[in-house]
Amino acid sequence: HPEIFLTAAQELNVAPEACVVIEDATSGVQAAKAGNMLAIGVARLNDEALLEAAGADLVVTSLDDVDVAALAQGRLQRRNASL
Repeated sequence: HPEIFLTAAQELNVAPEACVVIEDATSGVQAAKAGNMLAIGVARLNDEALLEAAGADLVVTSLDDVDVAALAQGRLQRRNASL
């Protein structure tokens, strides 16, 4: 259920579509997607495939892998490995 994420978006006065949820649980990813939000899945237990199957828009093993410049522009992508 996305209520916690929707409540947070409402409290921040941000549309759900403009939110990015960072989750390490499949249920959290599913809730974010049910709330019409983007979801970054953080795989901590070799569960990349489960997070992808749950609908994560991007799956990483560390938040260091997220391209922050792209995120600031509303896009989810991995950082360039050569950086």
